[in-house]
Amino acid sequence: MTDTLVVDQLSVRFRLGARGRADTVRAVTEASFTLRPGRLLALVGESGCGKSVLTAAITGLLPANAEVAGRVELDGRDLLDAPEAVLRTVRGRRIGLVPQSAATHLTPVRRVGSQLVETVRALRPTDPDPRATVRRLADDVGLPPEMLERYPHELSGGTAQRVGLAAALAGDPPVLLADEPTAGLDRPLVDRSVDLLAAWLTVARPSCSSPTTCAPPGAWPRMSR
Repeated sequence: MTDTLVVDQLSVRFRLGARGRADTVRAVTEASFTLRPGRLLALVGESGCGKSVLTAAITGLLPANAEVAGRVELDGRDLLDAPEAVLRTVRGRRIGLVPQSAATHLTPVRRVGSQLVETVRALRPTDPDPRATVRRLADDVGLPPEMLERYPHELSGGTAQRVGLAAALAGDPPVLLADEPTAGLDRPLVDRSVDLLAAWLTVARPSCSSPTTCAPPGAWPRMSR
C-alpha cells in the first residue's frame, strides 16, 4: 500500500429547513489535492471556510443532511462509497484525526487515561502493554502524567488538545488529519507539538507519513523546515 490520499473535486452541501423550502449551505466546493507519503499539506483559510467539513468528509463523519460529490481515495479505494464497516477499519488505523475542540470528543464521565487506554486497545489489539503506550504518547505530546487521572471537564483547552493529539497518534496511522492541532496551546507547546508532528512525518514513519495540518501562522516556519 502506498498510503496516498487523493481528494478530487470534493464538494459538500448541507440542506437546512423543511423539504421543499430547504436552504443550501455550500461548505466545500471542488476541493482537490493529492497527499503522498512523506509529505505535509497545510490548508490555510479563515474560520468557517470549510476546513473542518473537509476533514469530516474524508473520514466519513458528516451529518445526515450532508450531500457529497467528488472522490476521496486512499490507495485507490473511494472512501465516499465505502460502507461504515470499512470506514471503521480506516479511522484511527489508516487515517488519524486530531479534531478541533478536542474536549467535546471526550467522554465526560471517564478519566482521560482510561479513554486513551481504550483507544490503544481498539487500534492496537496486539499491544502487550497499552498503559505503557499511553504513558509514552502522553510524554510525546507534553501531557503531564497526573493529567491522565483527570476528567475532561478538569482540563484546559490546551491540555484537551494534547489529549486529542495523543489519541490521533495511538493507532500509528500513515495519514494524519490535524484540524487546528495547536489551538489553545501556548507558544512552547505549539513548538513542541509541531516538532512532534514533523518527527512523526520524517523519522517515525519515513516511508508512509502524510499529515494534513491546519495550524496558526506562527507555526508555519517550523512545519516547513
